[in-house]
Amino acid sequence: MAIPRFGTQARSGRGHNHQALINFDLNPEDLESYLDEYVIGQAEAKAVLATKMCTHFRRVRYMLEKGSRFNDAGFVKNNVIMIGPTGVGKTYMVKLLAQKLGVPFVKGDATKFSETGYVGGDVEDLIRDLVQEADGDVERAQFGIVYLDEIDKIASSGNLIGPDVSRTGVQRALLKPLEETEVDLRVPHDPVSQLEAIEYYRRTGQRKRRTINTRYILFVVSGAFSGLEEIIKKRLHKQGLGFMAEVASKNEAEMNYLRFVKTEDLIAYGFESEFVGRLPVITIFDPLTVEDLYAILCNPNSAVIVNKKRDFRAYGIDLVFEDEALKLLAEQAEIEKTGARALVRVIERVLIPFEKRLPSVGAKFLVVTKELVEDPQAWLSHLENTLRDPSWEGRYQKALEQETERIKKFVSERKKSFSRGHNLKLTPERLELAIKLHRRDDLDIHQALEELFILLRQVKNYERSFERRSGFKVTFSEEAVDRILKHIIEMDQGVYAYCDRIVNLLEYGLRLINERTGKVNFVIPPEAIDHPEEYLNRLIRQTYQPK
Repeated sequence: MAIPRFGTQARSGRGHNHQALINFDLNPEDLESYLDEYVIGQAEAKAVLATKMCTHFRRVRYMLEKGSRFNDAGFVKNNVIMIGPTGVGKTYMVKLLAQKLGVPFVKGDATKFSETGYVGGDVEDLIRDLVQEADGDVERAQFGIVYLDEIDKIASSGNLIGPDVSRTGVQRALLKPLEETEVDLRVPHDPVSQLEAIEYYRRTGQRKRRTINTRYILFVVSGAFSGLEEIIKKRLHKQGLGFMAEVASKNEAEMNYLRFVKTEDLIAYGFESEFVGRLPVITIFDPLTVEDLYAILCNPNSAVIVNKKRDFRAYGIDLVFEDEALKLLAEQAEIEKTGARALVRVIERVLIPFEKRLPSVGAKFLVVTKELVEDPQAWLSHLENTLRDPSWEGRYQKALEQETERIKKFVSERKKSFSRGHNLKLTPERLELAIKLHRRDDLDIHQALEELFILLRQVKNYERSFERRSGFKVTFSEEAVDRILKHIIEMDQGVYAYCDRIVNLLEYGLRLINERTGKVNFVIPPEAIDHPEEYLNRLIRQTYQPK
């Protein structure tokens, strides 16, 4: 097997680049920190997934670099089974990790297989989809991630007479891909594939067979596993473990029995031992509390809020939420018991009337207040009657300030994570600039900071290119760099064009100083950015002033 193109993943401030190199250089804490930026709570699940995915790909790299000298016949994959209620971030977390690692990712639904019966080709279709996600690059696809949701739906019902082919049959069909098998990339019974094979045989006299090996493809499966808790409870009570007395003294409703799951519980639930054996890593997700849901709404990377803001921005309307409104939305969502999905539902229910009406009345912004959440229709009528009231502008600015404080708090709590991988300082001024990018370009705060760091590196690159061109060195002070970033973000101008304009104004004077004093290193202060001619005149006067 050929070794893939290892290296640092290409960075992009505007989303994932599907051509990025597979990033096997990360450590578990790098991945965990990345998840912390997007996923609220679930500390144990984040730690387990980040560690095992990172170890899987690191070990693959290690084994491939050893080549034929290394016997990997006993290679055991870190396939993962995730257990937890709906809407707690299982799919989201795996997608984020695949994106960060730069590996192809496909998602399938196990219920599709149970509906179509024991058809191994359906399982193999997932592997073929992985090749498509890798833009036809089979080598890259061999290091992808296959995610199967609703896996609990293929557990045997246990009350059938005869083979349960729609459930245990699918489990057996998955056994080989979970471990290692060769999957034919030619789709069986596909007329186009058959014609291509016939044409290839006619021209070459050989059978064309393209395959992909699943040895290094990581499988992650998940499900809500309704009823599994009862199986675990019975086992624990039957065994009479010492901690059961402690459990009994607590409110049983607060106890997540899934945390005590064992292989025997999954077998009792309806999985074959061979199937469970190929999923050695188990991680448990906790239900989301009101506090968790509120924290998700406060997260500037939250897809829930970011997408809703983009819906309104499409009409030229700036959407901003007051703190009290977010708390009430979280309380309403918690009642539905469907996790983060409920947040989307309650927000849509509240805001659809405004999304329909406001584009027709020329509104420029909407402040989501507690009163609006409590009675959307009444608040819409009130808003229509007071749309031009100047007091709305004040409330809008106050809500923006609250939002800014939420973002600052969020980043401050994760400062190491946001700065990880960047040899550049994240100052309060730079965070303010990232928030401007976040609002102006509808980026999540992670993307905004990535874009800001790209701009910072461009300033540093400009300094180096100017030194090569001119023969003397210009270094912008930290304050001057912040001033440059502020101007280019406000004017939406390129770094090189802006820096060229500033330095061209300064260059003649700097050369005069260089010729008179021999000075070759110049540190440019912020005043040179704001008033370059005044700064230069003062510098020249000081240089030529008689001693």
